[in-house]
Amino acid sequence: MKYLLITSLFVAIAISEAHGSNGQREETICGALKERFLFLIWSAITPEPDPARITAHPNIEATEFLTGDEKKLRGYKFSAHDESGDAIAPKGYVLMALGNAMIADQMIGELADYAKRGFDAYIYDYRGYGSSDGKRRIKAIIEDYKEIISDLNGRYERKMLYGISFGGIVILNAIGSGLEFDSAVIDSSPSRLSDMGCPSYIDPISHLSESFSSKLLIVTGEQDQVLDSSMTRELREKADQIGARTINGIEFAHPYMDSSNEVHNLRTKLIRDHLLMGN
Repeated sequence: MKYLLITSLFVAIAISEAHGSNGQREETICGALKERFLFLIWSAITPEPDPARITAHPNIEATEFLTGDEKKLRGYKFSAHDESGDAIAPKGYVLMALGNAMIADQMIGELADYAKRGFDAYIYDYRGYGSSDGKRRIKAIIEDYKEIISDLNGRYERKMLYGISFGGIVILNAIGSGLEFDSAVIDSSPSRLSDMGCPSYIDPISHLSESFSSKLLIVTGEQDQVLDSSMTRELREKADQIGARTINGIEFAHPYMDSSNEVHNLRTKLIRDHLLMGN
């Protein structure tokens, strides 16, 4: 029975590929079966959307972004406000690109400090995740975030980017394409995806550049049980060589999996201090 279920799953994936949009944004680039199967596994452990998670934050509102291939991505905006909670003109924005087992309403509250300091904070569900339209595809997600960042850059003065795990892959591909930003943090992302059958041009390490090294912080953790040091070390070491700031936390685990609030709060402060850079 188990063999039958697995076989049926792969047959369904193959049929989906045969009727897919070859050459379009949602094409697979890491192997038709492998990419679909991995996203199926990753998305299976994400929580269901629950708007009740944000009711305690009156400065959070739902937001949407329409991609170039007309898929609607849904997420949240935590609006800049003063100590009384009144809206103020934002000094800039921070965009968080999530890990592949996270959704927007689960994580938007984590950006409260940025909103309190006068910055609009954004999180979107990736296409195919949470409430967003579309199919879960690496190429498409990267292109989506290039468009989101370009749109935000046209509306805000200060530009801050924070990528967690899979989100770090997305952010490095975006800024490696030449998009403008003021500060970025890549937290616990793999050095390469080509080892998994993906094209080398999306490897995070391929997108490090001395031209923006002073704006970049790479964070890894020695207690990371999701991505061990063999998967993250190369990216950190190359970032260090080109002059980017790097932190390999002795007590850091994978993001939001740290062993204590004390460790988590230290990590959060280091990330926030880098992104704000004196603001």
